[in-house]
Amino acid sequence: MEQRKSSMFFPLLKNSLESKKNWFFLSAVVIFVSTLLVPFILNIYDGFFIGLGIFEMFVLVFINCLVDNSFLHNDAKMAYYKSKPATFRDQVLVNTAVNVVLTAYLLILIIISNAVNNANFDLFEVFKLIIPWLLAGIFLASLSSILAGNTLVAGIMTMFNFALPGIIYLILYFMFTILENMVTGFSANVLMQYFVNTVYKLDYIYFSRYFEKPLDCVYFLLLGIILTGIIMLIFKTLKRRKNENTGNFIVFDGYKYFASVLACLIVPAFLSMTLYYRKDIAGTIFASVLMAALTYYLIIAAMEKSFRISRLSIKVFIVSMAVFVAVTGGTVLFAGRYRDAVPDAENVKYAYVGSGTWGLSKVREYINENEDSSLSSDDMIRIYNSNGIVLFSDKENIKTITDLHKELLKDNNYKNDLWISSITIVYFMNDGKFMVREYVVDREEGANETKDELAAKLLNSREFKEINYSYIYNEKYYKDNYMGIDIYIGSDYKGEEVPLAVTMDELRPYLMKDIDKLFVNMDNAFYSLSDYHYEKYYPGYGEMGYYISLESRIRSEYDNSSYEVRTTRFRLNSEFENTVNYLKPELEKLN
Repeated sequence: MEQRKSSMFFPLLKNSLESKKNWFFLSAVVIFVSTLLVPFILNIYDGFFIGLGIFEMFVLVFINCLVDNSFLHNDAKMAYYKSKPATFRDQVLVNTAVNVVLTAYLLILIIISNAVNNANFDLFEVFKLIIPWLLAGIFLASLSSILAGNTLVAGIMTMFNFALPGIIYLILYFMFTILENMVTGFSANVLMQYFVNTVYKLDYIYFSRYFEKPLDCVYFLLLGIILTGIIMLIFKTLKRRKNENTGNFIVFDGYKYFASVLACLIVPAFLSMTLYYRKDIAGTIFASVLMAALTYYLIIAAMEKSFRISRLSIKVFIVSMAVFVAVTGGTVLFAGRYRDAVPDAENVKYAYVGSGTWGLSKVREYINENEDSSLSSDDMIRIYNSNGIVLFSDKENIKTITDLHKELLKDNNYKNDLWISSITIVYFMNDGKFMVREYVVDREEGANETKDELAAKLLNSREFKEINYSYIYNEKYYKDNYMGIDIYIGSDYKGEEVPLAVTMDELRPYLMKDIDKLFVNMDNAFYSLSDYHYEKYYPGYGEMGYYISLESRIRSEYDNSSYEVRTTRFRLNSEFENTVNYLKPELEKLN
C-alpha cells in the first residue's frame, strides 16, 4: 500500500499544477499590471516598478505556500487527504514543487517586463540574491506549516525561521554589549565584526556576499546544503508530527520553547542597543531580564491560550536564562584577562589610533594580501585616501601609541567643550594577529596634558604628515597619483569661492611652513585624533572668515583614467601666517 502511495507523486504534481491555472493567470496579471501597464500609463520606465514586481512575487509565492499547506491545520482536510492514495510527505513535497514552478514562472515574467520596459535594471545581480531567498522561503514555509497548527502562525513562523540567523546575530551582539560595558576597551561592534568575518559568516548564509560579486562553487554548494538541511527537517518533523495537536499555535512543544526563548531575548537585545550610551550597566541588565521575562510570559501565554503558564514553561525559561548568563559571564571573565594588555612596540607591525573601525576590515584584507612584504608609503596613503585611516609603521610612533593606550587605561577622561564619543586603537602584530581596543571618552574632569602631548607627537611626525598631507609632503606620490588640484579662495561672509591662478607647486612651501608649526604644543590635539580624517582643531578652526579650498583629483588605483575627488579646507587665520602673506593680493580682491 505504501509503495502504491509513493508512486503517486508525479501524477499528483501534474494535477496540482493543472488546478493552479487560475492562480498562475492571476499572478501574471498582477505582475504585468505593476511592471508594464502602470509604467506605460505614467510614461515612467525605471527600476522602481521592476522592484515592485519582485516584491509582489515574494508576496504571491508566500501566500500560495501557506494556502497549499493549510490542509495540515484542519482536521477535516487532513482526514480527506489521508484517504487519498498519497502520503502526507508526497503532498507536502508536491506543494513545495508547485511553488518552485510558480517562482520560476514569475521570475520569467519579471525578465520579460524588464526587457519590454528597457529599465536597465540589473536583474542578474538581484536574482543572485533573491533566488536563494525564494527557494529557502518555500521550503521553510513547508517546514513551518508542519511545525505550526495554525495557518496564520505558520506564516509568522516562516518569517521567524527565515530571520533565525539574524536573530542569533542579534542575541550574540547583546552578549557582546554586556561584555563591552563590563570590560573596558572591548567594543561590541569590533567583536561582532570579527566573529562574523571569521566564524558566523552571515553574508554567506543570506548570500549577500555575492551581490555585485561573481558566483563561485561555494554559492551552489551552500545553497544545496541549506535546502538539503531544511528538507531533512521536513521529513523528520512530518514523521514525528502529532496531528492531534492540530489547532494549537505550535504542534511541537520543543520548538515552542525554542522559539519563545529566542524571541524573548530580542526585546532586551534591542533595549541594550538603544541604551548603549548608559553607564548604569546593572540597571540595564536588570531591565533587560525583566523585559525578557515579560516577553516570554506573553508568548507562552498566547501559545498555551492561558494566562497561567505551566511549570515546565517556567523551568525552561529559568534554565535558558541560566545558560545565557553562564555563557555571557564566561565570556566576560575570559575577556577580563586581557583588559590591561598593551603590546610591546617591537612586536607591532602597524598601529592605528583614530575615531572608528568602519574601514578596518578592508585594511585587514589589504594587509593580509601583502603579508609577505611590508606596505609601502604609497600603500599607506591609498589606505588613508580610501578609508580615512592612518597606519603608523615607525617604531617611535607605535611606541607613542602604546603610551597613549596606557594613559587611557589609567584615565579615560578628557575635559573639553567638544564632543568625543570614543577613541579606537588597533595593533597589527608581526605574527599576523591583530588587537583592537575602543575606549569611551568621558567629558569629565581629567588630565588632558599627557593625552594632548602624546597626540601632538603623532600629529607632528613626518610619517603622519606624508600620509595625511601627501600632496604637500610627498612630492613623488603627488606627481604619480594626483591628476591635479584646483585651488579656490573663499569667504564665509560672501558665501562664494573664487578660483586661484596658483599651482600646488607654488603654494606648497607656504602651507608646509604653516603646518610644521601648527601642531607644536597644540591644544585639543587628542581631539584631532578622534575626528574623521583627522580634522585639525587649531585656534580659529571653526571661526567664520577666509579660507582656501583644495579640490584634489586622486587617480583611482583600479582605473588610471578615473579619479576620486577629495576637498580639503584651511582657514586663513593667524595660524597660517605664511600662506596668508603669500595670498594677500588675492585676499584684498575679495574685500
